[in-house]
This record gives sequence, C-alpha cells and structure tokens, in this order.
Amino acid sequence: MTTKYWVTFIGSSPFAVINTIWAACKQGYVPDRLMFLVNKELNETWENTVMQWVPLILEEYGIAQPRMIRLIVNETGFHEIRDFYGSYISSFKKKGEVAVDITPGRKYMSAIAMAAGISENAEHVYYLHLKDDRYHDKPLSLIPAHKCQLIDLKKEFEHTGTAR
Repeated sequence: MTTKYWVTFIGSSPFAVINTIWAACKQGYVPDRLMFLVNKELNETWENTVMQWVPLILEEYGIAQPRMIRLIVNETGFHEIRDFYGSYISSFKKKGEVAVDITPGRKYMSAIAMAAGISENAEHVYYLHLKDDRYHDKPLSLIPAHKCQLIDLKKEFEHTGTAR
C-alpha cells in the first residue's frame, strides 16, 4: 500500500481542516500520515478539535492509527512557512503520494502552500470551496452536497493546460 501524506495548516477554523480531509476521503484519497503546521498563537481548542476529529474520520476509511505530526511556527514567519511546505512535500514525495490542502489558514499561507504543492509536484492541491457561509465551521455531514465542492487545483490546472 502506498503511503499517503497530507500537508496543511491549522488555523482558526478547525472544520476547514477536518472537512477537506473528509471530502478527500470520500473521493478516494485517504491519508495515513498528516503534517500540520500550527500557529504558536493558535487557540488550543481549535487544534484539539482537529486532533480529535481527524482520527475518527480516518478510522471510518480504514486508517486505524494515522500518524499526525504538528510543527509549531510563527504565523508571520513567511520564510519558515515556505521552507516547511517545500521541504516536507519534497521529502514525502520520495516516500509516497502527497496532498496539500490550501483551504485553511490566511491567504498568504494558502498561496505559499499552493505554490509549493505545484512546484514540488504534489499529487493533489486541494481546496474545499464552501458556497454558503452559513455552513462555516460545520461538519461536512451537515453541509448539503451542493453547498460545497472539493477542488483539486493541481488537476484543474493540468486539465486547462496552465500547469507545467
């Protein structure tokens, strides 16, 4: 079985993290190793929410004990964030498949994550598009299917010919 990695940021919206992983699982990408970049100023409750929900979801998809690693960073450490994404994606690519989630975090973090995912040739660069703000921070199971869409931006760019 190929090792599947997930690389993302935990920010102030835990369900942005949880729901994107959940949606990817529903579409067949079930990670067993997850790397979370965590802002050192983050409310501990938000991080705990992610760390409690993710193993429960993955267990439903056959991953009984996912490996989840946290790396604490300064939210404004732009170079640190860029280096994190670049080095971990590159390292993980040597061992298996990589998905980068750009949904959570601030805009510049998403931009950095997307650039790294594409330049390091991750298999997937996911964004969960929530079409109705009423469902912000609600579990995926409570969001009508037509109100959210998992988009693999890497595949979209390849399909339209805008990626290398």
